[in-house]
Amino acid sequence: MAKPFQEGVGWAFRIRIRGEALYRSGFRSKTEAARAMDALKAERCAAPAQSGRGAHRTSVGVAFSDYARERLPYLKGASQDVRRINRYLRALRLPVIELAPVTLVKEGKRVYWDVTFVEEPVRVIPASLTAHRHRLGKESAQSDRARKQLAGTMMADVTTHHVQALINALRAEGKKSATIHLERSELRRLFKHASAVWKWRRLGGNPAGAELDMPAVEAGRDRVVTNEEWQKVSVHLAAYPNPYAAPLACLMLETAMRSCEPLVHLRWGDIDWRQRVLTLQDAKAGGRKVPLGPGALHVLSQLKKYAPTPPLPDDKVFPTTYEAVKKAWAVSCRKAGLTDVGLHDLRHTSATRFALEFEGNLPVLMVITGHKTAQMAMRYVNIQATQVATMMHKEPLPVAHTAAGYEMGVTAAMDAALEARAHASLETPKGPRSLEPEAPVGTEGLGGARVAEITSAPRPAAGARSGTIIPVDFRRRAA
Repeated sequence: MAKPFQEGVGWAFRIRIRGEALYRSGFRSKTEAARAMDALKAERCAAPAQSGRGAHRTSVGVAFSDYARERLPYLKGASQDVRRINRYLRALRLPVIELAPVTLVKEGKRVYWDVTFVEEPVRVIPASLTAHRHRLGKESAQSDRARKQLAGTMMADVTTHHVQALINALRAEGKKSATIHLERSELRRLFKHASAVWKWRRLGGNPAGAELDMPAVEAGRDRVVTNEEWQKVSVHLAAYPNPYAAPLACLMLETAMRSCEPLVHLRWGDIDWRQRVLTLQDAKAGGRKVPLGPGALHVLSQLKKYAPTPPLPDDKVFPTTYEAVKKAWAVSCRKAGLTDVGLHDLRHTSATRFALEFEGNLPVLMVITGHKTAQMAMRYVNIQATQVATMMHKEPLPVAHTAAGYEMGVTAAMDAALEARAHASLETPKGPRSLEPEAPVGTEGLGGARVAEITSAPRPAAGARSGTIIPVDFRRRAA
């Protein structure tokens, strides 16, 4: 039977409970050690069996690996979590996470990712980027040290002090408030999973909880593209080589959809032209129906009309990538002289426009934006005080300086560009194909009689041989 023993100037004990060897020290007396041992035994025996090695023998980095293996396959936005978790794994030189998209249902749950762990290869930095990488390393050196110390700490030993040291380091480096809150949230979810799923006890509460001194949450963006700005940028966007950039931006303005929803999820078969709605089978907040106004239907009709081939129901409406559209938007904004405006600001613009058009009808607005709560929907409505003052005086809003799409169409430049591309493709000269047989490849320089002899020779039967010579037909075949 385990008993307390004297260790140095204090007392300690060793005990095995459910196959787990436990050691505690630092007690001032034998009685205090015995009480602690009895309390630990009662807690462990009454609690459900723990998973894994337990909080006292698992570091934060290793726990993150186990957490990622169990939890990330079911998270639609796991790619964001992977970037943060891999920093802890790299600090301990553990295999890093790689995700591969899958589509399946496991035990009634949707699985989005196949999670694997790979040894990260040594990064070869080009000479041109050496100075840049060195500067980035210096800028994040303080938080990297704090993260490495935290990653190597046993889960049971992590306190609010350890997490606060990382938070302070990130603040000192000038990281944005949203970045710091996301880092804290990742740690909080890990400790919550360890307690609720793995049944790890004696963690002393969640060290990434409410006791931390966190920076104030930054106010949400309120950038709205005005009709005047849209008239400028839409011309450059329509002229951009990617033919899907302008239609996507127009559809975002007409529906308030996120850019990923039409880019990733929308298929031609999802559009109900009669009911004037499209169905997103899988969006950020789950599947939903998006109402289509006259402008949205016009954008989709134009895309269908000018498609290279008649689209099939399973074809993507926008066969391009987010990176390509994002670059098109950035280039167009730079040419138009627009500053501090991102592609996602079109969702703010559309929500603000519809709030004005439907006079603040919140239920209608939530159907359009797809938000589940009124609070989230209102974050995308950015009506200015000057606009409210104008409405108070029963005066019309200045259309040029109101959200794009308010009392103005947004597809003029797109329509012109689609029609111009269609005319250009029709007017491209296509020379008539010659009916004369071409000279075989490699017969240049031969006499005309020899060429005629080769081209007029009968094609040999497949596999035919004449002695040790295999006849080869040099005549070109139609592609």
